[in-house]
Amino acid sequence: MFPKPVAGVFEVYEWSLDRDGFAVDDIAHELGFHPAQSEEIVAKLLELQLVQPSRDRDAWFIPTDPGIASSQLLNQGELDLLERKLAVGQLRNDLARLSLLFRSSKFGSQYTNSFDIVKVPETVRLLLSEAAANSSQEVVCMQPGSGWPADDLVEAQTQDFQMLQRGVRLRVLYQHAARFDTPTREHAGKLIESGAEIRTAGALFGKIVIFDRTAAYIPASGEDGGAVVVQERSLIDFLHSCFEHVWATAKEFDTRRAEIDVIGGDMKKEIVKMLISGAKDEAIARRLGVSVRTCRKHIGQVMQMFGATSRFQFGYLVKEANLEEDV
Repeated sequence: MFPKPVAGVFEVYEWSLDRDGFAVDDIAHELGFHPAQSEEIVAKLLELQLVQPSRDRDAWFIPTDPGIASSQLLNQGELDLLERKLAVGQLRNDLARLSLLFRSSKFGSQYTNSFDIVKVPETVRLLLSEAAANSSQEVVCMQPGSGWPADDLVEAQTQDFQMLQRGVRLRVLYQHAARFDTPTREHAGKLIESGAEIRTAGALFGKIVIFDRTAAYIPASGEDGGAVVVQERSLIDFLHSCFEHVWATAKEFDTRRAEIDVIGGDMKKEIVKMLISGAKDEAIARRLGVSVRTCRKHIGQVMQMFGATSRFQFGYLVKEANLEEDV
């Protein structure tokens, strides 16, 4: 524990530097402190290692070098402070996690907070694991992109299997591009065999997981690994309806065949829509969940289909042929 300050300590230390040493009574007599206060000051000087007992005389004290005290006390104080800050941070994260769990339980129904922002990735993972373990009816997941690290797939697969074994309905939406990622296809195939329903769409508006229509998790903007946790029912119903809207027109993920022509056609339609709106290659690639290089290849194929040599000419041909409503 870092020493607490006591009034008069440093004043007495400076006074002692002009003497050969001092006793507790000297402080009271010469500096006017109360005897009890003088004893407290000496005790604090000893604790701060600013004085030490004399070897030659009983109840006599002499000053020491403050530099020695600095190297010992301050370093330890800094370590204690760092340890306390870490403990406070951990406690804050634990309480935030428990608060979210409480508000989603039967005891927290009176709370009206619509959402919380969780910034610590480990806390987000714990919340997702607990939500998956406590789900009893249905979990829906919208997962943009085309490929994920193997470790993430293994972790998700374990949780998904446990939910399916409990009879929880699991529906997952991937992008069409995920069909051409081998680890994702294998992961999807195992889930489908266990009872999950998986479909793909040309474009998804973002990642979201909804548990039993009571809590929704949306990754926070940026790459810090945080998430927005939604618990307000009307917001969750809206997000769930967005999922259902995409689900209704998405195609079943048959991992035994790639359906390249069908999927490629859907992706090309999405590219046409975005080219008409003036979207850049990078934005189109992000929306389709493919690399910019792959996206440009698809764009070239689409323009070739219309016989266009430039984007301006492509837009003109599409409008001239009244195809905007057909794509």
